[in-house]
Amino acid sequence: MFSTILLILLILMLLITWVTIRHYKAPCKNFPPGPWGLPLLGSSAYFSKHIYKTMWELSKKYGSVYSVKMGPDCRVIVVGSDAIKECLVKKGNDYADRPPLWVFQLSNPHAYGITSARFDDAFQRRRRFCHTTLRGLGFGKTSFESKITEEISVLLDHFKRKLDIPLEVKDIINRSVSNIICSITFGKRFEYTDPEFIYMIDTMHKWFAMIQKIFRLNAMAFLRPFYKNEINHCANLGKNLHRFCRQQIDDHHAKFNEDNIRDFIDTYLAEAQKRHNSDGFCDEDLQSVLVDLFVAGTETTATTLNWALLLMILHPSIQEKVFHEIKENVGMNRLPKLDDRKHLPYTEATLLEIQRFACIAPYTLSHSALTDSTLCGYNIPKGMVVLLILWSLHHDPKLWPEPNKFDPNRFYDASTGTVIKHESFMPFSAGRRMCMGEQLAKHELFLYFSSMMQQFQFTIPPG
Repeated sequence: MFSTILLILLILMLLITWVTIRHYKAPCKNFPPGPWGLPLLGSSAYFSKHIYKTMWELSKKYGSVYSVKMGPDCRVIVVGSDAIKECLVKKGNDYADRPPLWVFQLSNPHAYGITSARFDDAFQRRRRFCHTTLRGLGFGKTSFESKITEEISVLLDHFKRKLDIPLEVKDIINRSVSNIICSITFGKRFEYTDPEFIYMIDTMHKWFAMIQKIFRLNAMAFLRPFYKNEINHCANLGKNLHRFCRQQIDDHHAKFNEDNIRDFIDTYLAEAQKRHNSDGFCDEDLQSVLVDLFVAGTETTATTLNWALLLMILHPSIQEKVFHEIKENVGMNRLPKLDDRKHLPYTEATLLEIQRFACIAPYTLSHSALTDSTLCGYNIPKGMVVLLILWSLHHDPKLWPEPNKFDPNRFYDASTGTVIKHESFMPFSAGRRMCMGEQLAKHELFLYFSSMMQQFQFTIPPG
């Protein structure tokens, strides 16, 4: 009996020793320094609710490239303009891969699509196809402007029917923006009152919020048993989105005619047919691509526009200045066009400051090193997970004095009446994994924002 107890104690001591050595041993020589925390728990004690703010604060002690332990696994954190540019642009190929993203695998276990796929040859072929196809359908081109303007007109008419009545604009803006990506991908728009459409928009936002809530469990697997309800809820929300997109694919299969290609789904089906469903082109991948496009094409633009209205309500003098610039240069008899952009520098500067101030994507999805590489003089081994803190680009007081102050003049030169460009402004990220819909989003943001500022004054309702 005594010998058995001794054996168990010896095994426990060896296990503790192994875990401790593994925890404190650097993955390679000249690895970035950082707070190593405790075995198993890692550096979790350092993390606040807003993890990106914590990582920004830690960079003041450990530098622009440092490491943290998230659970038992190591992560490299990249903060600040120079380090982020080196990672995404100068050495973009080295850090273009994705690690397995557990939170997305709950509803997409094979990492199909664009967002969470590995950076291999098949992925690059599919991404090139998606980019070319979307461009061919008007994605980000001025030729697509009329479709955006039509959708904006529907939104403005909805607002006009609610004049002088307190109105929650968030949901209706979400549906309006979503209809634009739906018209490209599904070949149709939905009525704002369509119950299926309302349900899917609501599901998407709940899924996005739940992902943010449990995202840290990507690295802290030992905590997952304590979040079973949240994990199951997140998985079900994601699966519902996938089912919705699968239904769109099935509808297109039933009506597919290679001589009448109507939208993105038809174009993809034709390409898959030509490739005999090889090279990764299959219904499962298309389903995930549609989820990626549906979420990205709705969430970021709609959230930015909701921030825009909030900030205009809080800063009525800026709202008034934007309105007068539009009134003087566009007039009131038509909606603003993309060609008007060059005549509306203060409006454009205000929109850029909204994106900087809100910073709705404070960090990137995790990247992964495709090969042994370096960052800011430190060695980064192949397979190491890298997280880039975009918040640091847009809230660094060295780049933006008083960063928590909303001030469109950061982007506006009053002496020349022109927009100021900042190299450290990257709301859509950069490099091989940058947002495919950047141009479309820029067009949407300008047209929606300028049209709403022209047509309405937004205020807090009385009481």
